[in-house]
Amino acid sequence: MTFNWSEVKHFSESEFRPKNYSGELDMSLGFVLKLDLFRSQVGSPMHVHNNGGYAVSGHSENSLHYDGLAADLHITEAVGPRDVIEQALLAYKWTFLSIGIYPYWNRPGLHLDDRSAIGKEKVVWFRDDLGKYHYYSYNRFYQCLRDLILYMESDSKMSKDV
Repeated sequence: MTFNWSEVKHFSESEFRPKNYSGELDMSLGFVLKLDLFRSQVGSPMHVHNNGGYAVSGHSENSLHYDGLAADLHITEAVGPRDVIEQALLAYKWTFLSIGIYPYWNRPGLHLDDRSAIGKEKVVWFRDDLGKYHYYSYNRFYQCLRDLILYMESDSKMSKDV
């Protein structure tokens, strides 16, 4: 179902449109309005990544990007990008979204999705520098963050030892 983008304060349709895609942009109004409210309350710009909104290819087979229920983005502040841990903590305050943490993207950021809108359980995860996913139930968010921080610290230490 399409909607009127004039209802959305902080995002535009073009941010969610895949490059060179002229078909219908089937984003969920509820999801985009939740992101918009999140953006208002955080008070910092959010940048949707290329092919990080609605997608027709380039994601896993059952990706919620294909259903208009997901966005890959990063949160910035006036002086530049926010730390990925800080981004995750900001997103966690919003209990309606599942959170994927990607510290090794070119622009470290988050995958946010509204899987609960289709009856799926919310989860949190991070992807390490080898591409491995580490999944946790949503109520284990802080365990996920702890493990990510430990992973990043060990990864940083290993690269200094080389």
